[in-house]
Amino acid sequence: MVTERLRRRVGADLRADADLSESEFTVLAHLVDMGGSAGPTACAAAIGWDSSRLAHQLRRLERRALVERHRGVHDARSSSIVITATGRSAHRAAVGAHLRAAATWFGDALDQPQLAGLDHALQALTEHMRRLDAEEPGDQRPEGAGQER
Repeated sequence: MVTERLRRRVGADLRADADLSESEFTVLAHLVDMGGSAGPTACAAAIGWDSSRLAHQLRRLERRALVERHRGVHDARSSSIVITATGRSAHRAAVGAHLRAAATWFGDALDQPQLAGLDHALQALTEHMRRLDAEEPGDQRPEGAGQER
């Protein structure tokens, strides 16, 4: 519940300050981190989304001229997502808004020992998920989890 409330608050501030949704910002940020372009599969994997969710966001970003899709030079079946100059400008404008919102709704609530403890806990969870993913790619829920009874 807390994580969803934080996401909503940060997302609302991001929308108000930079006219980007949280999902749009996420895609742009990953493209910037990936050097400005990436294949859709690599981008979806980096974000942790399925391909249909990424495709939906890409359509929205393309309509706003924030990204372009380019066909592969050597293989017409492949494509890449490229952030445009407009997309880079939108990302730059949103970074400050995103950091301010994260500080307001999250960082300001915790002191340094609490932040250090949270960082330690999140690193442990990340490592645990990596181990589970290495053991068996795909859905890593314990047997029976998420199934209706």
